Amino acid sequence: MARYFTKDTLSWEASTVLGGTVMNKSVVWEGDHDTRSAFFRMPKGMSIPTHTHPKWVQVMVLQGEMEVKADKEGSVRISQGGCYFVEPGDTHMETATEDTLVLVTQGEDRPDFL
Repeated sequence: MARYFTKDTLSWEASTVLGGTVMNKSVVWEGDHDTRSAFFRMPKGMSIPTHTHPKWVQVMVLQGEMEVKADKEGSVRISQGGCYFVEPGDTHMETATEDTLVLVTQGEDRPDFL
């Protein structure tokens, strides 16, 4: 079954992520094909503390800008239209340097969805 979204039909909810950070999330896909995908809103100054993922993660910055700090690459700023890919186990943290909207797609890492 195909799923179609417009910015006016996205359903947003508060979601707690790593370290107790609460951000707004709109789910695109979860629970099948070993993949999940969702839009996230990060207000300027919001940080997601240093963490790793057991599977890959791809982040596309649709609006705004964020700084990504990684052990291997150092600090990189990714702005609107850019993206980054995190390999499994890579340590990193993200901070929104502007109000930011991202689309996160990743290999499913929650056992209850596998």
